[in-house]
Amino acid sequence: MNHSIEVRGAVVGFGAQPVLAGVDLDVPTGSLTALLGKNGVGKTTLLRTLGGELRADAGELRVLGLDPWRERRALARSIGWVDERAEWPRWMRVEEHWRLLAPFHPTWDAAEARRLARQFDVEPRAKLAELSRGERAVALLVAALAHRPKLLLLDEPFGGLDVLARRRVFSALVEHLARAGTSALFATHSLADVERLADRIALLVDGRVRLAGELEPLRADARRFAVELGTPAADWTPPLEARIERRGERDVVLCALSRGADVEAALVHDPRVARVEPLARDLEDLLAAALAEEPSR
Repeated sequence: MNHSIEVRGAVVGFGAQPVLAGVDLDVPTGSLTALLGKNGVGKTTLLRTLGGELRADAGELRVLGLDPWRERRALARSIGWVDERAEWPRWMRVEEHWRLLAPFHPTWDAAEARRLARQFDVEPRAKLAELSRGERAVALLVAALAHRPKLLLLDEPFGGLDVLARRRVFSALVEHLARAGTSALFATHSLADVERLADRIALLVDGRVRLAGELEPLRADARRFAVELGTPAADWTPPLEARIERRGERDVVLCALSRGADVEAALVHDPRVARVEPLARDLEDLLAAALAEEPSR
């Protein structure tokens, strides 16, 4: 499988305690991968490192086959970057931002920028600093797409959009990325955005990727079960490293982040188990279970 991003053991720190403490991550070409994690866990640091803005202290990183620090100028030509928290001069208009970017991107397409602006309802004469948070994010997205990048890096790009704008922008974005074969890695706190956009997720915890892969198989493989035992539950051990969420006198609720089908089969054949009931699970359950797991050392 070809990958737009390949990271092995990336370490980035700003002092004694590293922010990224050995990140391993693959982003397959053509995928839309959501980067998840709590505030301050290192999502922005990882994106800035992949974009060549920060130098990793250790590890091997390849973005579009390039070293993002040593070959950052070449890389910048092929990636689109959106960080709606960036500050912009009050005088700079959307179209002036386009003119600023065009010389840095040999593939810049002014006609495509105008077409995308119409599609995303962006006014080229509007001043970036006077746009709402959501409007500015969409304007920056248009600029990021106008040179037909091979990879998009998006840092919380959709936080200011209302529901109708999100639907319109997401539909246009997915269509554009599919047509262009562009990959995307986007940091977000919104599980609704993940459900609508992503086909893969990567969860950052304690400076490492705790959980990563295709969204649907991960969600299908992670299971929760209500288990009724025929004997007291205190000394019962769940199979295959499934984790007990709640333990009663003769019943438990447990979860398995992986091998869910194998866990269910083992429960069914356990002579101490009187009844097994699979419980509904959504993306929030999956992430909460992953965050509750003890980090591997």
